[in-house]
Amino acid sequence: MRPSLLFLFGILFLSCFSQTSDKEITARLKRIQTEIPLAFNPIVRAQIADYQKSSKPSNVETIGKFLIFDNALKVVFSENKVPVELRYASISLTNFNLIEKGVDGKEGPFGLRHRIAIKNGLVITNYIDERRDVLKSAAVFCVEITRLYELYRDWRLALTAYNANEDDWLKAYALAGDARDYDTICSYLPGGVKNTYPHFVAATYCANFYKEMGYKTKPISVTTGIVSVSRYTTLEHLSTLLNVDYKLLKELNPTYKKYVIPQTTSLFYITIPSTRINHFYELGDEVYVYTAPPALPILEEKEKDTTVITPVIPHEDAPVVQSTTATVYYKVRKGDILLRIADLYDCEVNELRQWNNIRGNKIIVNQRLKIVVPSSKLSYYKKMDKLPKSELNRIMLKD
Repeated sequence: MRPSLLFLFGILFLSCFSQTSDKEITARLKRIQTEIPLAFNPIVRAQIADYQKSSKPSNVETIGKFLIFDNALKVVFSENKVPVELRYASISLTNFNLIEKGVDGKEGPFGLRHRIAIKNGLVITNYIDERRDVLKSAAVFCVEITRLYELYRDWRLALTAYNANEDDWLKAYALAGDARDYDTICSYLPGGVKNTYPHFVAATYCANFYKEMGYKTKPISVTTGIVSVSRYTTLEHLSTLLNVDYKLLKELNPTYKKYVIPQTTSLFYITIPSTRINHFYELGDEVYVYTAPPALPILEEKEKDTTVITPVIPHEDAPVVQSTTATVYYKVRKGDILLRIADLYDCEVNELRQWNNIRGNKIIVNQRLKIVVPSSKLSYYKKMDKLPKSELNRIMLKD
């Protein structure tokens, strides 16, 4: 069940940022209880100043939308054993934007890449994008940031790696050589990416001290509930029938990209004001649109093979069944890391470690790694070791 939503329409109250000294900001940051250290520097101050600008009412809207989900996000991060303060990354990474796609294809409040979302079971079709679902995207973010933390053992590096372009990160990681600390790696990253952590610190400050910064909100309580639909309809149609503001209904249901609930065999859920739930069920089949529905949505990515292979003990006279897996080998190249190789072969880093008796993340150039792949895709994975680096990078970006 989704939490009750509190829609906050923010009004920025003018205040003078110069009144807040570096010493006071530093003291406030120390008062925030976090697992991740919140270091103050000129970049943090500049970003806080940007949040402070009275000419940007969108800053108030960002904090207002975030506060709607704050308590629910705390639960998601706690259940996933991730530092709860990392929920503020939804502010620093995307300004808590649920629907606008980033220039690099990221989408949703935590800026999830398409490949990561699909890998973690989110649905993305022409009509639906679950990266826009705040709680589902938060859960996937927790999985991904935990995976990166296990690789680098530094939450600052994990967050920066999460935000970085694949090529930029691999290049910086390789250039850092044996000095794999946060400052050294970031020194080789582009400006916007290297400031991922300072921007996170500023967002954390803003989310905790928005009142002191002059943000004022005028709350309008809208308690919501969830109803299910099983056939084609549109949010505009429901808005008219239920007498609910169309803009509000779209904000409550960002997952539906075209504001259409498609005609499929699946059951879909819509969030509406709780005061309209009884009326929704009283309308019965009137909530559905009876014009010819669009065709079934085409998946933007090939569906995963969900065939389950059940082990069978053959009769002594039965023919021998061929193995469903095969083994290939990959020669480590300069700049390679286990994470990149695992992504190329669609496996987990822990599996690479297990197959090759690797402890930690250390691999060396020209080392041959054993990799177990599905027999049905043997020819595809077998060619990986012979492809040039430029082609491997293209495959990574395509995935």
